[in-house]
Amino acid sequence: MIHAFSVDVEDWYQVSDFEEMVEFSAWGWYESRVIGNTERILGMLAEARVKATFFVLAWNAERHPALPRMIAAAGHEIATHGYAHRLAYDIGREAFRADVERSKKLLEDLTGREVLGYRAPSFSITARSLWAIDVLLDLGFRYDSSILPVRDQLYGIPQAHRFPYLIAGRTLPLGGAYLRVLPYAYTRWGFRRLEAASQPALIYLHPWELDPAHPRLRVRGKRGVSTHYLRLRSTEKKVRRLLAEFPFAPIERVLGLEPARNEECWSDRAVMARGDR
Repeated sequence: MIHAFSVDVEDWYQVSDFEEMVEFSAWGWYESRVIGNTERILGMLAEARVKATFFVLAWNAERHPALPRMIAAAGHEIATHGYAHRLAYDIGREAFRADVERSKKLLEDLTGREVLGYRAPSFSITARSLWAIDVLLDLGFRYDSSILPVRDQLYGIPQAHRFPYLIAGRTLPLGGAYLRVLPYAYTRWGFRRLEAASQPALIYLHPWELDPAHPRLRVRGKRGVSTHYLRLRSTEKKVRRLLAEFPFAPIERVLGLEPARNEECWSDRAVMARGDR
């Protein structure tokens, strides 16, 4: 069983919890640490001889063109995390389309590779924004990794399927803050449960989660509490244990996709072919 390893390539100040105090127009004023932190992840993956999927926030790629090229040159899959890290259900269909289309073209122009996959900022394809799947299909994406089968104030479709099928990506609560805050035993248990069901897991993390020294902002978060700074020092050790204990590959390989356009789109939790919309 090969699992999927993924990274959301965003800088420390670009997270949704900081959205109210760090305006998009001010992003260029903040200290960027994304290149150094991404290099740390690339080094860990190289040591473990693992290839992964990097969902690159295209604003970062536009500001640092060497960033996606560095990732692609190391043999990893380039996917998109959008351009400006705006929640799909907040910005609406037309703005969402413009954001995603811009990000896809920019990354493809910089790397010379087709971008097959998308992950919405803060997993914001929910019951309020399922129209986003149609947009992704129209733009030629082959899989989406934006739907969590959980109940949360920011994201999730609780009744969504746990495993990938035609249309909808795969994301389980086994990465990000879940990896940092919960004991490693929980993550291992989740992987073993999925292996017992003959299903691959998908882990995700952000470069800033390996950087305990990144700047501090006072923030309550969109839920009234933020996990952004919790247990940052534990992330690297847990990731190294995962890489040593389980085999990983990019999402495109786990899904068996070829880098060419298709009329179908894979996603985590729900399936619709075009005729089923």
